[in-house]
Order: sequence, then structure tokens, then C-alpha cells
Amino acid sequence: MKKTLTILLSAMIVIPGAGFAASKGQSANELAAENLKNKQNKSEWSLVWSDEFSGSKIDRSKWTYDIGNWIVDEDGNGITSGWGNNEKEYYTDSNENAFIDDGKLVIKAKKEQVTDQFGSYEYTSAKLKTKGLFSKKYGRYEIKAKLPVGKGLWPAIWMLPEEDKYGSWAASGEIDIMEAWGSRPNTVAGTIHYGEGWPNNKHTGKEFMLPEKRGIDSWHTYALEWEPGELRWYVDGELYQTQNKWYSKGKDNAANYTYPAPFDQEFYLVMNLAVGGWFDGNPDETTKFPSQMEIDYVRVYDLKKRDYRGAVEPAAGPVVLPSDAKQPLEDGNLIYDQNYQETITDVEQPGEELNPMYWNFVHLPEFGGGGSLSVEDINGTNFARTDITNPGSQLYSLQMIQNISLGNGGKYKVSFDAKTTAPRNIMVKVGAGASRGWVKYSNEEMFNLTGELQSYEFTFDMLNDTDIESRLEFNLGGNGTTPVWIGNVKVEDITGAPVDEGAAKQPLANGNHVYNGTFDQGGLDRLMFWNFSVNDAVATASVSEQTRELHVEIEDGGAEPKDVQMNQKGIYLVKGNDYKATFKARADEARTIQAGILNKDGSVDYSGMQTVEITSSMEEKTFEFTMGEEISDSQAQIVFNLGAGTGDVYLDDVVLLKTSDIPDYGNTDLYPLKNGDFTHGLSSWGNYVHYDASAQIMAENGEIKVAIGNEGNETWSVLLEQANLSLSKGVTYELSFAARSTKEREAEITIENAQYTRFFSEAIALSDQMQLYTYEFNMPVDDIASFKVLLGKNGLSPIGSHDVFMDDVVLKVKDAPAQQEPVSTPGIDNGTISDGTTSWSSWWGDQWSGYGEGTVTAENGELKVAISNIGNASYSPQIYQKGLLFENGSSYTVEFDARADMPRKMNVNIGKELTVDPWFVSYMPMKTINLTTEMTRYSFTFVMNEETYDNGKMVFELGNILEGNAATNIYLDNISIKQN
Repeated sequence: MKKTLTILLSAMIVIPGAGFAASKGQSANELAAENLKNKQNKSEWSLVWSDEFSGSKIDRSKWTYDIGNWIVDEDGNGITSGWGNNEKEYYTDSNENAFIDDGKLVIKAKKEQVTDQFGSYEYTSAKLKTKGLFSKKYGRYEIKAKLPVGKGLWPAIWMLPEEDKYGSWAASGEIDIMEAWGSRPNTVAGTIHYGEGWPNNKHTGKEFMLPEKRGIDSWHTYALEWEPGELRWYVDGELYQTQNKWYSKGKDNAANYTYPAPFDQEFYLVMNLAVGGWFDGNPDETTKFPSQMEIDYVRVYDLKKRDYRGAVEPAAGPVVLPSDAKQPLEDGNLIYDQNYQETITDVEQPGEELNPMYWNFVHLPEFGGGGSLSVEDINGTNFARTDITNPGSQLYSLQMIQNISLGNGGKYKVSFDAKTTAPRNIMVKVGAGASRGWVKYSNEEMFNLTGELQSYEFTFDMLNDTDIESRLEFNLGGNGTTPVWIGNVKVEDITGAPVDEGAAKQPLANGNHVYNGTFDQGGLDRLMFWNFSVNDAVATASVSEQTRELHVEIEDGGAEPKDVQMNQKGIYLVKGNDYKATFKARADEARTIQAGILNKDGSVDYSGMQTVEITSSMEEKTFEFTMGEEISDSQAQIVFNLGAGTGDVYLDDVVLLKTSDIPDYGNTDLYPLKNGDFTHGLSSWGNYVHYDASAQIMAENGEIKVAIGNEGNETWSVLLEQANLSLSKGVTYELSFAARSTKEREAEITIENAQYTRFFSEAIALSDQMQLYTYEFNMPVDDIASFKVLLGKNGLSPIGSHDVFMDDVVLKVKDAPAQQEPVSTPGIDNGTISDGTTSWSSWWGDQWSGYGEGTVTAENGELKVAISNIGNASYSPQIYQKGLLFENGSSYTVEFDARADMPRKMNVNIGKELTVDPWFVSYMPMKTINLTTEMTRYSFTFVMNEETYDNGKMVFELGNILEGNAATNIYLDNISIKQN
């Protein structure tokens, strides 16, 4: 049963369908043998806690209650109604709703009206829990119960973590021992919820079919056996499912918590009878009240004859798909017809089937999306172009979909290239179809497209059952009429592929530059991103499951401190900024260690190697430093030298934060919000209208208009937003906008991240006069945020039909220039060839590369390279320009026009020329262009990860390139490199 325990601000609560599958995969004999073994093994368990309900009253030393209908914050302020599930009941602690009768606990749902400070409710019921009174990790949980039947009744027996150690729901997990649909009296289900905080949570589970004449309204025993890395569900002693694949990831983590998190903490029990909600819908005229669930006993056991099994991390290796699945192509791509050569199926009416093999364009009338899809060549590659006439009311109003086959336990990478004509967002996800309840397999990934063709990618773990009819969806609706081009789509099985743990690391959401500084992430060794080395010493590094701190056991510390070393590479440091490092340390006996920040090879000491005194008590240590003004470094390392001493060393909670008051504006978007004057319609803007509200959002007369018929029951029932705003720590931002309403009302303006942490929040009063609103706020962390306008329920509701207008929305760095223009890289001269061949040089080869022959001239405002003979290497001949400035950490866009009298290839390289082997250090991956006889515009971006250099070189290679080496005339024009 989905229970949202975190504070959800300004967000819709959406419960995915129950994507369960019946138990399968075993023969009848195998299942019978296993069930016999399970019954025999029951004697392995010893009772440690129970309630037989033999008293006259509910034992308040064992059970407490949830009260009400709303999730509230620490101050009792309402966050969302219906317990996050759209439930209709009001939970009480009254003995009318929960009581003992004839040795059984009764939870009774009644149809009666109750009112509190938040509203009125038509039903009452009860939710009992052991939070704060009893919780346990691992064991056997057994409950004998009889449940009610009837549409909209939702009985459940489940567990939640005593402490949300891994983050908000469902990162810290939920275990549903049993939940049932009142409208499906012969079906129960067991489920786990896990993953990241909502809405990036996942769930997996299975249904169990009860005998035809012994449904949920008969007595059954529901049991869960929980061991490290394994959960087993039983009904009346019959095993019907085993789960052993899940994960947990915190919002401030770079990697998953170490398996079996989150199911390695103490959980408490919950039993309740809900009325209404997403699970079984609302009651109807056939539902009988009062209705009740009865519990004969609750028993919790521990193993007594053996130890709990050790956690076994799920195996990592490419999955084997069933024979009837869409198998990967020769290059490993699960996407068929990547180049759009097959007919794209147009699905425009409900009930029309998707083409199961190739691409589909879906735009159903019920969601209002209108548009067309065509195929267009860009740089020799086919792209699907979606022209949008009506964006509709939802992101899924227009979709590009292809069915793919995914295997349980696989890790997959989705990649694609895309562009648009003005900034806008699209949402991409992988999930199930209707038969599996539209369950999400991946997160709903939002991508901010620009006018430049760029590459995008994301990864996800397939922890649900194998699905040979999964859907890759590009959701293109609800966000303006700007066209979208999508190409080079790939879905690849990357299960078991190594992670480059030493790659450059952007700071985490909380600002920490150190990944896994808490030693609780990655594989079972919990040492992901860390490197341990010894030199003329004897020592080992480990992390125990209990303490989750680094333990370096030193037998012989060597002669030098660096003879035993722990380090993490890829730390991203920016010039001129102040940094503070903190960590906790202790040793078996008093001693010293060293800590510091160095460059990649250890030749430059940024912080000064610090000598740190540590004792047998775990204490926090600190050192600070300032990066010089000359250089940034994306490959720095934090180093702990632990040698030249005796006594084991323990480390934990390693943190490196930037503490400068002046942010690095070179990497800050001065105007993160786009299209605030709605010149490009609704481009870059998204919206949401909940089912309980009615509204239409449109761009009209150069402003946005929200026509509201009914504002709904939540503040977020009508929502306008712009996502993917990259905001920088320490920066003061100015927010301004103009707004009015045809009827007086209140609205709420927020800027918040994906976890609903608010960096700015303001309630405003709107009238029929357009008014300018201006605010300032300071960002406490680097983060990706959304600007939201909440136009749902407010203090003056209900208002009736009205229109809200908004214009001139500006979010900018305080005191930023009036406009933000691209900055040309110093040194690009004569890119338009208006000054002949000035600034452009050529090289025609040598004895090693072979000699090419030809001439370079300027004709009709174009650079003409007439090649009569190519050399033996791709770079002979070449056209180049040197003296270009490239700054470490900066992003650059390269653009040029090119054609040839005969089709051929051309390589484009940008980097640093050397006088020794390897002769050239590339700043970006080499680009190979397929030149045609038509002058074509080419564009790509890259990030400069090498050290800042002011004599960079741009090279057009026109030599002997495989399958494209014609000796012909090549033309270049409008060449530019711009710093983004």
C-alpha cells in the first residue's frame, strides 16, 4: 500500500497502477516440494513478539494510531489530503472504529461524516501501527485475517521503516505483506516500494489467487519471511513469490546505497482499512457499510536454528531475453529502425494497436494533442520531426513510442540526439503498457532541448519482471508548439559495464564534492569511488555493514605517510574559490595522518598537505584552502596518507564544500528562465491540471492565459511551471513577473527542486489590474530547480470560472547584464571568409603521413580547398587555425557551413598541438562529417576538461579518410566557436 510519509510540497500525488504478475516459473511438483520444505522450515523460527488480542481492549503498549486524512508537517500544517493516495476515510482512535471482539482485533469502516480543520469526510476507519513501540529487522511476520469485500475497500497489512535512514518515501522502503482489492475478492498482493524519493520511486510485486469459494472474506494466514537480500511471501503456508532485486538512492548520493538497502533497517507494522483511493477506486452503491477487517493474531519470529543468510548482490551480466522477445540488433541496440526507414504508425484513436516492431506516433483526441511526424535528413542522418499544432493538456498528449523487450535484472542505457527551434522540455521514460498498469521502469527524465543538436542519455535498472512489450516513450505534449527533432535513438543493455569511478565529478545536490564520503554506497565493500594503495607497507581497507565507516587495518605502515593511501579522484575545483574539507577520524591509538587536495598526478598541492592529530575518539577534523586565480581543475583528488605509523585508522563523513561568497559566474546561467515573455508561445513551459480541476493553458496576445473553470482541491491542482533551471550556490537571484486575474484570488509562487525543497516561496494576491511583482532570494546550494505557479485551491476558493494572465517572467542573477549574448572565443578570426584566406593555414603532409596536393583560395565569400591528391593519413591535407583560447570547465558550441563537389568525409578536431608523441591532445571527441554537394550547417558542443590553454587549434582534416577520401573541392564558411 503506497503511503507517502515525506512532506510533498506543490506536487501532485500519482500512484502508478499495481503492475503485478501472477506467480509463475515453477512446475506443480517443484512448487509442492518447495512448499513442503517451507512448512518443515517453519520450525526454524522462534516467537519474539505477538499480539493474540486476548484482552478486552487494544494494548496501547503495542499499538498506536494515525489520526485524520491529511499528511501534515512538523507544525501540523496540511501538506496533502487522502494520505497521498486520494483516500476518503478519516482515521480515528475511537473504539467504534478499532476494538477487540471475541479475541480478535476489528477495524471497522463506517459511513459517517466527520469534520476537522482541513475539511469534511464521509467515512471513518482506523489505522494501527507499532511505530515507536516495536520494530524489527529481518524475521518472519505472520498475520491471520479476514477481510471485507466491496468496491472501494482497501485493507492492508504492511511495514514502514522506523527511521527514514535513506531518505523520503520510497528511498527508505516499504514492505506490503498483504493488501487486497475489495472489488476483487479472490486476489491479494505482496509488494515492495523502493528506489528514490517520490516521484522517482519504484515498486515490484505479485498477486496471489485465492480459492474460488474461499476469498478474502474467509480466514487466511498471510506471512512474510525477510532475510538479508531476500523477501518471501506466503498465503496459508504456500510460497507465491520471492523478491531479491531492489535498490535505494538518496537525493545527495552519486550511487545507490549498498545492497540490500533499503531493506536492511528496522521496520514497524501497520494495519488499516482504507476507503477509496487510487488502489480500488471509490465506493459505489453496492459497497456495504459498515465493513470490517478482523485480525486473529499478529506474530513475529526470529531464526533459531541457523543464522540469517548473507546478502548476495544481484548478479550483473547481460540478460537473456525469451525467444519470443524483440532481440537486440547486431550492434546491441534494442531499438529497431533507428534511421526511420519503415513506415511510422499513426495512432490517433483509442483502441488502435501500436506497431509492435517499429515507431508509433500517438496523439489521442481525449488529451487534445495535435500534430504530425515526418522524417528529415540532418547531416546525413534521418531524424523524426514532430510538428505540433496543439500541445494538448498533458506531456503524453503527443508521443513517439516504440515497444522494446527488457529483461528482469538488466541495466539499460537510453541515448538519443535531439533539437528544437526554441528552448523547450520533453519527458522521456521507459515503462509498461496498460496490461501492467503503466508501471514506470525508469524515472521520468526531463530534458531541456535547445536550437543546437545535442546528445542526451540516462540509465535505469529493470527490477520488474521481464516485459517483452515495454515502451520507450518520448512525451512531446503539454509544452508549446515548438517542433522537435529526434534521432540516433538507442536502448542498450549495459548490465555489468564498469563505472569510471575516477571521472570528473560535479558537486552533489548538497554541494559536497566527495562521492560516497559516508562509505555506504556501491558494492558490498562500500568503497565505490575510493582508491586504496600500499607501497612497501602491509595494510587492508574495509567497511563493515554495522559501522559503515572506513577501517584501514595496518600491519606495517611503511616508512612514509603515503605508503598507505586512500584517495578519490575527479574532484572538480574552480579557480579563485574557497573550499572547506571536513572528515571524522579515529585510531586504535593516538597518531598522526595526512590529508590534502592534490592535482591528478600528485605534482601540485592545492591545500598544503595537512598533518592531523587523531585519537581513539571519533572526532571531526577540518582544513580550508583557496584555489589560485590561474586555473581550475576537474581532475583533482582528495588524499589521505595513513602510513608511517602504527594503529588502525577509521574515517567517515568526508565532505568537501565550496565556501566562497562570490560564485563562479563563468559557470552560472545569468538568465536561467527562458521565454519569459512568451514570444515563442509555451516553449520551455509545462503545466499540469489535476483530475479534480478544469483549466486550459494557452499563449495569447504575447502573454500566458490560464482559463480556470474549477481550481480543484489542491494548491497544485492547476500548475504552471518551467523546469530545468540551473541555479548556483551563493548567487542572489532576482525574480520578477506581471500577473492579473479576472476575479480576485490568491496564488502561490515557488522555486523548488525535484524533492520539493523550496528555495523561494511567496503567496500573492491577484486582482483584475496587471501588477508587477519583484523578489530576491539567495541559493544555498547548486541545484536544478523549477519555477512554479500554483493556481489551484486557495484561501478564496471556490472562485468559479476565471482567467489568470502572466507576462514578462524574468529570473536572473542580480545585477546581470541587460541581455545575455554568446561570447565568441578570442582568436577565431575571419570565420566568414570576408578577408580572403587571412588567419587560415594549410598543411599538406610529410614523409610519414604522405603528401597531398592542392590549393586554398577564397571564392565568393567561401574558403575553397581544391584537392588534386590526398596523402596517406586522414590529417594530410588539413586546414587549421591556431591561437584559440579554451578555458577549463567551459562549454563551447562549434558551427560551420560545408559542402564538396563530390560526396566525401571530413574530420573536425579541436585540441592542443604537441611537439612530441602523441602530437595532439583532443579537447573534444573527433567529429566525422559526411559532406554532400549541398551547403549544410553543422553544429556540436563540447566541454573543455583539460587545463586552460590559449593556443588551441581547430583542424579540418581532408586527407585519406576511410570510405570518404575523394580528391575534390571542399568549401567552408561561417566558422565560429562560441563559449556558452
